Amino acid sequence: MKTLLQNIALSSIIGFSSTALLAENETGIINNTNEQQILSYEVQDVTCANANNGSIQIDIIDGQNYWFSWDNGMNGEDIFNLAPGDYRVKIESTQGEIIFRSFTIEAPEFLQGYIAQDDLNGSVNLDLIAQGGTAPYTYNWSNGETTEDLIAVQEEGIYSVSITDANGCFLNLNTYVAFEGLAAIVENTEIDFKVYPNPSNGDATVSWDGTEVDALVLVNAAGQQVDNKEVKGLQNAQFNNIESGMYIVQLIAGDHIQTKKLVVR
Repeated sequence: MKTLLQNIALSSIIGFSSTALLAENETGIINNTNEQQILSYEVQDVTCANANNGSIQIDIIDGQNYWFSWDNGMNGEDIFNLAPGDYRVKIESTQGEIIFRSFTIEAPEFLQGYIAQDDLNGSVNLDLIAQGGTAPYTYNWSNGETTEDLIAVQEEGIYSVSITDANGCFLNLNTYVAFEGLAAIVENTEIDFKVYPNPSNGDATVSWDGTEVDALVLVNAAGQQVDNKEVKGLQNAQFNNIESGMYIVQLIAGDHIQTKKLVVR
């Protein structure tokens, strides 16, 4: 199999957003040493992995006066603009009773994404995977498309996509598609290959038709190569003990690359 069609892929993370929409929150009651309910609280987690928009708010419910001293130097019952982490407060009543209480501000995983290029006969598929953050995701490509993947791309240039999660956190990626020697492109037969089971529990088999394949590459959602297998002379191979997440399986035969997505639960 021959092809003069080559693609150059460059994916890069541009930024994150800290828009607050759907952060998790926790509520509860604080009792004194006599098991009387004296305070209520609400803990608001941050919306994005790199955000500092968490908060802890305490309300007095027994009508008494209390003093609040936090281990981060803040005073008062409510503290805002908090990064993920543990926060401890000293609560002192007018009767001299002292109560300590700890709270945890949590964060979702970082939103990650990767664009893989899939060589076809005179065109390219751009396969996008995203994970982390808070699903579901929406997609906005530089060419106006809002699908997860771009199919049969035939124009050279930079293709950018903005991935936005349910909390408004976003990630920008781009890839450069270059077609070389377009006037001399020869017929390129797509390779019939399968990845199964998919979704997988951590082990996956890749099989293909009688085409001579050089290598299989497993790439995670951060664009990192997690496995690479030389498969010349073989018709199938396995990836084992894969951690949960979204992956791209790249099948490489000469200058030809095809991809399929793999979900590991």
